[in-house]
Amino acid sequence: MRNRLLLILLFTCLSGWVSAQTGSISGKVTGPDGGALAGAAVYAEGVGIGTTTSQTGEYLLTLNPGTYTIKASYVGYQEISKSITVTGNQTVTYNIQMKEDDQLLSEAVVIGYGTKHKEEITGNIVTVKGKEVADQPTPSFEAALQGRAAGVQVTVGSGLAGSPSLIRIRGVASVSSSGDPLYIIDGVPVNQNYFSRGNSGAMNQNPLATLNPLDIENIEILKDAAATAIYGARGSNGVIIITTKRAKKKGWNFEFSSRVGTSKPTYVPQMLNSQEYLQLYQEAWENDGGVGRAPLPNRISWEEAQKTNTDWVDQTIHTGVKQMYSMTTGYKANKWGAYLNMTRDDNGSYLRDNRYVRNSARLNVDYEPIKDFKIQLSSSFVKATNYRVYNGWSGGLGAAMSTALPIYPIYDSTGEYNLSIVNPVAYRNLMDWKTFETRSISSLNVSYKITEKISVSGFAGFDFSNVTDDLFLPGKLIFADHAGQANRDVVKNLTQTMNARINYKAIDTKKQNLAIMLGAERVYATSHYRNYFMDSIGSAFYKNKGLISDKIAGIETGTPWALNSVFSRIDYSYKKRYLVDITMRTDGSSKFGENNLYGFFPAIGAGWIISEEKFMHLIPQINFLKLKSGYGISGNVPTENNAFRQVWIGSTNNIHYNNEATVYPTNHENPDLKWETSHIFDVSLEIGLFKNRITSDIAFYNKTTTDILLQLATPSSTGFSSYWQNTGKFRNWGVEYAITSRNISKKNFSWETQFNIARNYNKVLDLGIYFQDALSGGTNDTRVVVGQPLGTNYLVKFSHVDPQTGQPVYLDKDGNETYTWSNDNRVAVGTVLPKAFGGISNNIRWGQFYLSTTFVYKIGGNIYNSSAKRQNGVVTDWNMTTDYFDRWTQPGDVAKYPMLSMNTASYGLPPDPYQYNTTLFLESGSYLRLRNISLTYTVPKKLLKDKLRRIELGITGYNILTFTKFTGGDPEIARDFENPQDRNMSSNISYLTAPQEKSILFNLNVTL
Repeated sequence: MRNRLLLILLFTCLSGWVSAQTGSISGKVTGPDGGALAGAAVYAEGVGIGTTTSQTGEYLLTLNPGTYTIKASYVGYQEISKSITVTGNQTVTYNIQMKEDDQLLSEAVVIGYGTKHKEEITGNIVTVKGKEVADQPTPSFEAALQGRAAGVQVTVGSGLAGSPSLIRIRGVASVSSSGDPLYIIDGVPVNQNYFSRGNSGAMNQNPLATLNPLDIENIEILKDAAATAIYGARGSNGVIIITTKRAKKKGWNFEFSSRVGTSKPTYVPQMLNSQEYLQLYQEAWENDGGVGRAPLPNRISWEEAQKTNTDWVDQTIHTGVKQMYSMTTGYKANKWGAYLNMTRDDNGSYLRDNRYVRNSARLNVDYEPIKDFKIQLSSSFVKATNYRVYNGWSGGLGAAMSTALPIYPIYDSTGEYNLSIVNPVAYRNLMDWKTFETRSISSLNVSYKITEKISVSGFAGFDFSNVTDDLFLPGKLIFADHAGQANRDVVKNLTQTMNARINYKAIDTKKQNLAIMLGAERVYATSHYRNYFMDSIGSAFYKNKGLISDKIAGIETGTPWALNSVFSRIDYSYKKRYLVDITMRTDGSSKFGENNLYGFFPAIGAGWIISEEKFMHLIPQINFLKLKSGYGISGNVPTENNAFRQVWIGSTNNIHYNNEATVYPTNHENPDLKWETSHIFDVSLEIGLFKNRITSDIAFYNKTTTDILLQLATPSSTGFSSYWQNTGKFRNWGVEYAITSRNISKKNFSWETQFNIARNYNKVLDLGIYFQDALSGGTNDTRVVVGQPLGTNYLVKFSHVDPQTGQPVYLDKDGNETYTWSNDNRVAVGTVLPKAFGGISNNIRWGQFYLSTTFVYKIGGNIYNSSAKRQNGVVTDWNMTTDYFDRWTQPGDVAKYPMLSMNTASYGLPPDPYQYNTTLFLESGSYLRLRNISLTYTVPKKLLKDKLRRIELGITGYNILTFTKFTGGDPEIARDFENPQDRNMSSNISYLTAPQEKSILFNLNVTL
């Protein structure tokens, strides 16, 4: 018993001695301003001991004696780390002042009608820096977004200067209405009518070409409903918010930039020369049973054909010249700041005589006359001239790839232009075609902070454009007995936006934050079109300005539309780690009748910053982990202003009844037409590893669109040309992944890699009572087929070439071989959607040198080479490509193409060769392209004079390398589209489209 008592007494003494030997670390965690940070994590690395700070920012860690690495972390701030030694019976005081993390979390992100810190966002938003856009010599700024954001598929425009690109955010969400994202520039929604002039000259008008990329500060891409629902009916295709530059540094700042270089096509079409053409043409003649020499197109003799070898491709392309000069001035004082930029950009393409010249000016002013009262003016003015040439189906390079045969001479025997043919050289040199555009996008924003909790804002903006297209054709080109004819199309668009907002911080404590925003907005847009035409005139209207007012009045049409809206956003956060935001918007659109005038578009987003939980401190490698999700409803409206009305127009072809002018209906009324609706779900995970040296984001989304807006063609017997209706349902879903790795980060050497990849799935779930032929793309090669992606290729399957007869062998619907092509055997084939697409960028800085590369890629998906069915099909008045050498010539040949024939019956076709729509011309669309590579050298400051702050010299290559198996040239071109429906459904169709350009440019940037 005595021994047991001694043991208990000894154990008690030892326990007290051990307890007396423990130490502790205590202190206070504050922000940059000295304010306490409640809920900050403080822990000893590697031992599993940690805590969070109290409401006053205080903490206490009890530790055994030893040396520890103490770390502190807080959302939006850089992680702090320090080695501290703890001894027994001692408390070490360690106060921690956090610094904001400028690189990852604390940056302000522009959202709809406001800004948020990145860590507060629950929606899926990607930021692209303006410099990443400005450094790329693209036809238009939106092309530079390619490969920069997961899930954003960009198909760059053709080689024509200023051509538009095709952008799809998480797939296409409409059939007959617009599938393009909404663009917002400094709060102003941008007019995006690509079809104000149809596809005249085989290229659509680009409403985005007037924006100067050098003015862009940041671009935010809003992808899911939690982010886009604040824009209601206009957000179903995503939103791209562009913020322009403003004065930053105090005092005067000056910057001069220039860029000079050349451009060539990424691919030169390989057409037959004269000898090759005559050989293949004669072969087709003999295969059809012809005797002697074949009669040549256009009644040209063999003697003349044999002595002529015109390279029409070479006659339409050359080395283009690009020049850009820009001057920027900025000034910032205590109460005001101003940013002024003036730029001239002369973008000459490789197509002869084709240029897009943009002269732009921007003035952004910030003024704070009294404390908390701010005025922001954003204003731009652009005058642009597009020196246009025929292209594609209209001529130019398109003619050089089709009807301009190598046996045709440029000049006739008298030395005049040979006008008995489609002569690309004659049309280019004799016609005068220019498009003049004047545009201004300007806004005024006024805000006043009434109290610490309440602030109000008012906004007014407008987007004005005046596009004048002048075309003059001399009499000899149109075979007229007068001097010539002039045509002018004038399109004026004005979009006015006004809104008012009130912001209320209902709760603003260390633990909870609740903010409410209420707003109302009105958008009013007008569009006017006027056409002028005159015969017997010797030059274009722009050279005879007096003719417009004095002699002809022109024909004018135009219809306004309006959108009235109220909206609200509620943001709530608890302990800065549990986040919820609710968005609601009601839109009323004049594009609908009274039955469905208003649409309601709500959304909710939630976020959980898991890395701020105590259990995450045991995993020091993960310094940021955030789970977020959202669900909401977005909408869409018809592209036409009077879609629900019965529209009557006056006859324009002098058709009269009983000597009276006539009117007729073009659109059948549908008072029940309603909003196209998309239900959108998104979930994503953001992670930062190893002090944010590696950051990544993975997201899954599901978007189901119902009440699809369809513009259906109606039989002519009805008296109407079209009819708008809501019917059908389809779904987009997919996954996105992006990762950024700071591989090396040293004083004189750094290397960063960015990679993103995405896969989008699309499926038509229902089409109501309609079948696939009710809707088609402009080239009649794509359809809306239930169970297939939107705009799937609907073709007859091509099996092989019969080795004995040289005839094409097709497959019927049941997979049986047949020698007869039939419309009834068309089936859904291939896929318009790639298996994956994305981009890879590397940025390497070594001393004064900076190297940047961007690769873009697409894996899978098909391209339908629509022009190949005439170039490599039935022999007609078109030239052929050298790919046709792989043809059947004798029994036993295993060839890609059938025997040559001028007779459609030889291919089992109806009389029209244009119907040769088979999978023979459906090719792989996969590619890998070096989109951009640039090397910049910054002159050391010690070599600069006092007034020079920075000098950069650089060289940039654009589209330098392309790897693809596509035989039609460039695997990535946005061609001319007929209308929004064609733009949505035929993105994978190529037809005589000019390839993209390959450019090399030298850059100079001087800052004072």
